[in-house]
Amino acid sequence: MVTRWSALALAIALTGCTRVIDNPRPNSTPPVAPITVGQVVDLLSPNVEKYDGNLFSTVEPEKCSGVAKEVDAPFIFDRDPAATDGGHWMVDDVGREVYIEEMVGVYPANYDAKNALSQAKQTLQDCEDVPFTVTDMNGRSYDFTMLPLEPSSSPNILLWSFRATDWACDSTLVAAHNAAIEISTCGPVGGYPVHTLGADALNRIEKLANTTA
Repeated sequence: MVTRWSALALAIALTGCTRVIDNPRPNSTPPVAPITVGQVVDLLSPNVEKYDGNLFSTVEPEKCSGVAKEVDAPFIFDRDPAATDGGHWMVDDVGREVYIEEMVGVYPANYDAKNALSQAKQTLQDCEDVPFTVTDMNGRSYDFTMLPLEPSSSPNILLWSFRATDWACDSTLVAAHNAAIEISTCGPVGGYPVHTLGADALNRIEKLANTTA
């Protein structure tokens, strides 16, 4: 009898324990907002063509990858984007060919654009006057030197340039809200007016953020 009542008491106690249900933990993952995953393509300029160019795929030393790497561009990809896109276009101005690559990303709402720009700026400054070698997707290599950062008209825009004996590049990184756009322009005699491209990129971000806010 003692054994029977003990078993019954244990069953009741166990049954009582199973009735305690913790409230489910709220989803702590921030949304991708104000610019959504589906809008990442809208961060690209209307000039972009539907194919990739001959991108810079590796940079040595690796610490300077952010300066020039276009395949999985570190300034875009190293901050865990929710979605990315990219594209290529070319300008031929009286025989002056310039190749332009765009890399874009959208992030969760807690993306810190100011911090992203600050860290990118530090990388660029650390690589000033540092020779580095870039290899493109076709296996051709270029020996570049990073120049001092160029002044920008907006705290949301970084501008920089790097030069080789037969190739020159001008680039920009733009970040605001939960989006970032990197644009590189390269050609035998220099890039495109990249400050204009940077301003246009910032306008695209602001327009999308204000439309969906």
